[in-house]
Amino acid sequence: MTKLLKLNWVKWTLISLGLLISLALVVFVLRNDILRRLEGLPPFTHSAGDRFDMMVMMRDGVELYTFVQLPAGEGPFPTVLVRSPYHEVSWAFRNILGERFVRYGYACVTQDVRGQGGSGGIWDPGVNNEIADGHDTLLWLVEQDFQNGNIAMVGSSYLSSVQYAAVAGGAPEELKTIIPSMFTTDIRKVMYQDGMFRHELYTAWASMMRESASALSSKEQGAEYQKAIRHRPHNEVDTEIFGLEMPWYTDMLTAMNPHSDYWQVDTRVAIRETPENMTIPVLMIAGWYDIFTGPQLEDWQRLATRSESRLILGPWTHSGSIGEYPMPGSEGGQFQWAEMLPWLDHHLKGEPLTLAPGVKLYVIGKGAWEERVAWPTSSNTQTFYLSDITLSNDCTGGVLADKPDTGEVSYTYDPDNPVPSRGGGGMLAYNMEGYGGAPPSNVDQSGFCERDDVLTFTSESFKDGLFVSGNISVTLEVSSTAPDTAFTAKLIEVFPDGSTFNIRDSITSLAYRNGSAEPIDYIPGEKVSITIDFWPIAWQLQPGSLLRLDISSSNFPKFHAHTNRAGVWSEQTRADIAVQTIYGGRVDLQIEL
Repeated sequence: MTKLLKLNWVKWTLISLGLLISLALVVFVLRNDILRRLEGLPPFTHSAGDRFDMMVMMRDGVELYTFVQLPAGEGPFPTVLVRSPYHEVSWAFRNILGERFVRYGYACVTQDVRGQGGSGGIWDPGVNNEIADGHDTLLWLVEQDFQNGNIAMVGSSYLSSVQYAAVAGGAPEELKTIIPSMFTTDIRKVMYQDGMFRHELYTAWASMMRESASALSSKEQGAEYQKAIRHRPHNEVDTEIFGLEMPWYTDMLTAMNPHSDYWQVDTRVAIRETPENMTIPVLMIAGWYDIFTGPQLEDWQRLATRSESRLILGPWTHSGSIGEYPMPGSEGGQFQWAEMLPWLDHHLKGEPLTLAPGVKLYVIGKGAWEERVAWPTSSNTQTFYLSDITLSNDCTGGVLADKPDTGEVSYTYDPDNPVPSRGGGGMLAYNMEGYGGAPPSNVDQSGFCERDDVLTFTSESFKDGLFVSGNISVTLEVSSTAPDTAFTAKLIEVFPDGSTFNIRDSITSLAYRNGSAEPIDYIPGEKVSITIDFWPIAWQLQPGSLLRLDISSSNFPKFHAHTNRAGVWSEQTRADIAVQTIYGGRVDLQIEL
């Protein structure tokens, strides 16, 4: 009896395993149609056809690995080009992204950029080769008999940077449009915010992209990242922690000055000037809590073909995720297929344009999308002044008032005990397994105002709510016992039930205060005026909510913890404690009535 039971158990186990394998195969085969249906996209028009790969030679003899996917049937076809440094996810680019394009009647060409994946050459991110390689790849592509003279480039993040690079290189007339997503042409304004370096973006990305990372588990990579962001001097983390020389990363660590030689490399300048030199329509996709939001919106304003182009502005992080605050109807993230497909159908297939040029933006708090001809459109500004300043060390002490107030309050800033980052944009480490990244987007803000190094100011409640729509800035009168230091500001909505969610945050150093390109000397104890500019936002405060402003001197590791010493931050070996004093200030909000 026991032997029979064992045989039956083995039999049913094998049957179950076979069913699971069969189900998995069915799901794999039908994956594209399943995903299409889940996203509410129209039926496919084609079956998948031929697939083949090749090495494409660049002007200097280096060959780049290139993979071609075609729809079934007679060509030639309108064609989509994707260039990527992320060989680890090339399977997804081919079997999800490429397959979807093919089934909608587009040939799809994916290519590993120089020095990555199967391509030859040396990896030098975003600088020396992408313009020439993008141009050469397009010239190769227009000679292929599978394409019909209508080409687009698509992709998010670095995959967007190579789109701008190709355009900067002088794209052929066959390139009809590009779809850059979650990227800016002006990296200067992302890498540094008034002299403060973004660890959660660039140190995390450098850790992930270095050659030595492939030999480590994600947990080991993350542990090294956590060591790197705390190591002094930071300019030696490549050899001391990452275990190899990374000149493309260490070059970033002295590039605080936007006019420095680092930023004046011809290729960087050419890419930076691409928006005003654009000659083709652009479908641009951005996220309120992406790593590139502010400068990307400036790209949109500079875009020469803006009247023919369209901007989608959703509530996403760089990975397309959202935070803890409800965002109904915000699906899709960096790949907005419901927007991309009709855009490509018009520009590559000649079908009628169903999407109007302009801006489609998601209003947080309303939970709704709005179509605008332009944004921001309002010139209305509401100003709140810091009041009851001497009481602001307490969570409910300081006030955001209609009139300015006098007084002063001090706090002690210790770089070795910084205020932890929680929420907001400009972050990437959260998306890397094992890195222990700070949570992005909108998250609970309890626990901060209790810290001794955080000052808090709160408004009265808004009976009818308040629609913040556009720019935000905080101006402060400050002094410090240090020859250089940092000041931070965070704007928060306090809901009637007491819950708190961050709206926007930002930072400045005294050396690069008020947007200065060159470092400004500061004499300890001197009273100076500083302005902390936030990236724009469309945020509807709920009826009965309050506004809260938190002032401090650190937001780590989103930004490096300022050592309270003057000079190049990455060369400093030690840190000092500083006493910071606030004498007054105001918050200026662009609003819609």
